Amino acid sequence: MIHFENVSHAFDDVVAVSEVTLTVAARQTVAVIGPSGCGKSTLLRMAAGLLMPDRGRVLINGIELRSDNVLEARQRIGYVIQSGGLFPHLSAHDNVTLAARYRGREGPWIASRVAELAALAQLPMALLDRYPRDLSGGQRQRVSLMRALMLDPDVLLLDEPLGALDPMVRHELQEELHELFARVGKSVLLVTHDMAEAAFFASHLVLMRQGRVVQQGDYAALARTPAAPFVSDFIGAQRALPVLG
Repeated sequence: MIHFENVSHAFDDVVAVSEVTLTVAARQTVAVIGPSGCGKSTLLRMAAGLLMPDRGRVLINGIELRSDNVLEARQRIGYVIQSGGLFPHLSAHDNVTLAARYRGREGPWIASRVAELAALAQLPMALLDRYPRDLSGGQRQRVSLMRALMLDPDVLLLDEPLGALDPMVRHELQEELHELFARVGKSVLLVTHDMAEAAFFASHLVLMRQGRVVQQGDYAALARTPAAPFVSDFIGAQRALPVLG
C-alpha cells in the first residue's frame, strides 16, 4: 500500500505539490493525470523516496519514508521512468540484475528470476545480451520493467512509461502492461498526461492541477460529475479521431 498524508513539496518558491492525500491499496492501480507542471511526477518521486515532503508523510505498507530508512525502503519499491532510464554501459541483463547482485543474491536465484521476468515481460532471453542502444524503445521499456520487478517489490511506480513510444508500440505495451498489473498483484501508481491511457489502466484516477488534487474517482465520475470546469476542460481536450461517414 502507498499512502500520502497531506504531503506538500516546494522547489525554492515554487509549490509543486500542496496538501495531497491519496491512498493506493494493495493490488490496486491508481493513475495520476494532469497537465505538465501539475505536480504528478513530484508526487511519484516522493513515493520512490527520491524527494522528501516538506510537510506531511509518505507511507509504504504503513512505514513512513524518512531519510534514515529510505535506502532500505527502496528495496520494496519498483520504479520505471520514461524511456526506461537504463544504464547505457551495461547490457540489458546487467541492468536487470544490478540490484540483485548488489544485494548478494545467489547466481541460481538470479538466473531463475530473470527467466521468470523475461516471460512475464514477453522479452526473448537472447535480447538480454544486448546493450540499450541496440534495443527498440519497446524492448527498453520491457527491460526497465524487469529491472523494477527484479526484487519482487511491494509497490510499482511508473512515470510516463509509454510516453516516448510510437503509437503502435505504445498500444501493444498498454495491453501487455494491463495484463501484467493484474498478474503481479502490486500496488501500482502510474503517472500520465493521457486520460484514455489512465482510464485503461486504472479504476481510480486522480486529476491534479497546480500541485493540488482537483478530483479523484473513476472515469465515469470525472466525466459525468466534474468537480470543477477544469475537469471538463481537461477531458474535452483529449483529442479524438473524427468519425468518417
